[in-house]
Amino acid sequence: MSSFPTEFGRSSNLLAGARSLRTIQSTQAEIADAERQIATGKKVHRPSDAAGRASSVLYLRERIDAREQDQRNLDAAARHLLTAEQGLGEATDLLNEAHSLALAQVGVTSDPENRAVQATVVDGQIAGLQQVANRAFNTLPSFAGRGGERAGLQAFESFRGGIRYTGTADDLRTPVGEPGLVAFTSNGADAFGALDARVGGGVDLGPAASSATALADLGGGAGEGIRRGVIRVQVGAAAAVADLTDADTLGDAATRLTAAIESAAPGAGSVTVTPGGLVLGSAGPTITLTDPAGGFAAADLGVAGLTATAGTAAGADPAPRLTAETPLSALPGPLDLASGILVNQGGTEAVLDLSAATTVQDAQNAIEGLGLGLRLEVTADGRSLEIVQEVAGLELSLGENGGSTAADLGLTTFGAATALSSFRHGEGVVAVDGDDFTVTLADGTAFGVDLTGAATVSDVLGRTNAAAAAAGVGPADFNLSLAATGTGLVFQDNTAGPASMSVAWDNQSHALEHLGFPPTASAGPGGTLAGGDTATVHVANAFTHLSGLAASLRADDTAGISLAGTGLEGDTDRLIAARSGVAVRAAGLEDARERAIDLTETETAMLSELTDADLAEVISRYQRLQIQLQASMQTTAQSLRLSLFDYLG
Repeated sequence: MSSFPTEFGRSSNLLAGARSLRTIQSTQAEIADAERQIATGKKVHRPSDAAGRASSVLYLRERIDAREQDQRNLDAAARHLLTAEQGLGEATDLLNEAHSLALAQVGVTSDPENRAVQATVVDGQIAGLQQVANRAFNTLPSFAGRGGERAGLQAFESFRGGIRYTGTADDLRTPVGEPGLVAFTSNGADAFGALDARVGGGVDLGPAASSATALADLGGGAGEGIRRGVIRVQVGAAAAVADLTDADTLGDAATRLTAAIESAAPGAGSVTVTPGGLVLGSAGPTITLTDPAGGFAAADLGVAGLTATAGTAAGADPAPRLTAETPLSALPGPLDLASGILVNQGGTEAVLDLSAATTVQDAQNAIEGLGLGLRLEVTADGRSLEIVQEVAGLELSLGENGGSTAADLGLTTFGAATALSSFRHGEGVVAVDGDDFTVTLADGTAFGVDLTGAATVSDVLGRTNAAAAAAGVGPADFNLSLAATGTGLVFQDNTAGPASMSVAWDNQSHALEHLGFPPTASAGPGGTLAGGDTATVHVANAFTHLSGLAASLRADDTAGISLAGTGLEGDTDRLIAARSGVAVRAAGLEDARERAIDLTETETAMLSELTDADLAEVISRYQRLQIQLQASMQTTAQSLRLSLFDYLG
């Protein structure tokens, strides 16, 4: 009797059909995938298509997208810098023309009528320079610095008869990949010297330290801030470490140092905060604070090597810096904040009232509220205040308003410490050998004053009052002092006599004129003679020099024309330097752009190897799969038509 071999199993038509269907579906799925690869040229469309390479594919796609954005940023930055460079070139040409005009008008062939006509030409040059200085690309000002972030900002605006700069001294920056953040604008400070006129910085207003003083607001022992780290604490033979890596304030530092002392020897001592910095206290044992190798935290906090035994030892001053949040009460005093400062901006007077100010920010708001084109800033070293003149073409003076506010804050243009070399916009007070002027009092007493070697206003006051004393005149009868209100020097004669006090130049010296007095001047009622202010401050830039040139041409002032022309030479040099700096930055951006393109091409090639399909191989596989599908369907059709009678037959 015949039989089937046992190694062949029996299966139903249903099972055989299911197996055939799975084979057909699998082949169809492969065909669909091949068709997709042929249509897109990609062999990877989703992470599951290549699980082992998914992270690499995603990373490369992310980097390529980022580099494409970097290239867009680089292109935009380059166009911004090109706009700025073109503007600086036009401004340079304009100033060269103005300088040539000034030289031509100094000659003997010029006359008042011609100079008046040329003054009109200079007016046009001022307007043209302002237009160039307000150049923008895509509505973003080229010379406003970070101020360009404000919508609709005009970097240089006409203001109270001058030109006011409303921007900043630093530039806008954009991320461009490998170079990091790069500046893509210029600013009025670098290109036009718009913020060069500053008053102050001569009085150290470094605030007192407190537990709340942020470590970020400390200058530190090296003037580089506080470099956080660990500090070694030695208590007798025991040692510990205070970790200040994430400390925020001076109080945090003191607390952690105290904790380290406690961990080494409970009750041995502590570290406290005083207005002068950190103080180490010991209850008996010797305690020493040091930096580990390569550490700087103790040195920056002023306690490196600090040792105390049964007593206290004060660390060095950590040099707290002024910030907008610094309380005015923390400044060294006493300070007169009630009297205020008398401000004269281009002939407009106002009083800067600080009586209600409690912080530096309040003082900044107060001066901005005057609406005179002035700003109050903290100096770069963080230890002083200074007022910045924003308006070119106007003269600024800052004096007392009956008190000592200006002197206390170091915000005066004509104070005891004012250098004589700063008078007359840097021309200075020029003395001669021998007496520079003679004072004759009402009672007939006369004495000469020699200013040879005098360096400050204080020297002028001292020498004049000393000369009076040498002539037998006491301070009750005569005194030279600073004006109690406003600026300038005041001669006060309290002697009695038939005539009024007079002051006259000696030895053809112009020193008295340089200090604000005419060749011969007499006291008024009460024996008082007040001088003018020759120490005013202005922005010595192109706008000021062009304005001075126009005014000198109209006044037929040859010396003024020459002085303005000399100033324009320096302004031109500044523009050339600024243009060179912009060109260097533009070249750097071009190099960065080329590197970005090269890296993008490399990463694109790597991504292609991981994701792009080999079309020749895919098409061949597609054809093979079609044949396989056809064969599977034919085989399935034939097998499903078989029945028991086909086997029995």
